[in-house]
Amino acid sequence: MVAQTFRNTIKKYALLKKKDRLLLGVSGGPDSLCLLHLFLKLQKEYSLKLICLHFNHQLRKEAKAEEDFVKRICKYLGVEFISESKPVKNFFKGDSLEQTARNLRFDFFLKISRQTKFKKIALAHHKDDLVETVLMRLIRGSGLKGLQGFLPKSKFRSLTVTRPLIESPKVDILKWLKKNKINYCLDQSNFEDKFFRNRIRLKLMPLLKELNPNIVNNIYNAARTISLDYSFLYSFSYQAFLALKIKESSSSLSLRLAGLKELPKAIFANVIRISIEELQGHTRRLEAKHLTEVEDLVVNRPLGSIVDLPSLLVKKEQNSLLIQSLIL
Repeated sequence: MVAQTFRNTIKKYALLKKKDRLLLGVSGGPDSLCLLHLFLKLQKEYSLKLICLHFNHQLRKEAKAEEDFVKRICKYLGVEFISESKPVKNFFKGDSLEQTARNLRFDFFLKISRQTKFKKIALAHHKDDLVETVLMRLIRGSGLKGLQGFLPKSKFRSLTVTRPLIESPKVDILKWLKKNKINYCLDQSNFEDKFFRNRIRLKLMPLLKELNPNIVNNIYNAARTISLDYSFLYSFSYQAFLALKIKESSSSLSLRLAGLKELPKAIFANVIRISIEELQGHTRRLEAKHLTEVEDLVVNRPLGSIVDLPSLLVKKEQNSLLIQSLIL
């Protein structure tokens, strides 16, 4: 079941081409070991070159043993292995620890991508991961962009990120591993309810499945529909952003004020998000209340008024809206 779904997902979203040079993110857990073995089954058919990447976050005492486990597996399977180890807690500066770990992990992926000239990476996120992510973002108050979850294929700077297990539920992955007698590591922290994602998985999901046994598929399908809607909105909004942008530097940009006032609210909000993403490379700390305040600034407040956003200043000038980064 998983192997066929894996193949179907690759074809459906065009995740793989013949002679691809592919990085694989392998933690040692069941999902990533499934990913590794499934790609090995495709290696000859697609003439693939594979490199296994492992990032050791040094967050648990078992982390070094898991790194060594993946290294041994790759040696046995004849797959090139590259790892990096960093104490994530030392880099934690008030953002979420999970986000800090993700940033360091993706920095590692990008570095190896540059060194090897491999421009594509496959990650082992599956259907249940996506549903948990959507629920987390819904609870935190996300908009349409966040409610997409993550996509089968996306760009992260110069790296194409693919998720060929995205249509496979966790239970099918575990059954496939058992049937094929493939060993893997179990992260015991996944069973501790002090983490937000774990509380979703261990407490909320069982309750939702009682209410509707098909809840995983329903939320997954909703996320895919939202992704199609958001893709259209984003494309339309980006064209509006380009039309309204007056000037841009490394630390600021200006948008035509009169044009902003004419935009529908949904497009206005997206144009501001796109502007901030252009400056900062992300919109992680941007909330709905910030967008509402910027809209009020544009529509109602006098010239010279200022709105303070996380790491940003937004000022209403004579004919433009100035968005200025405060990070030097």
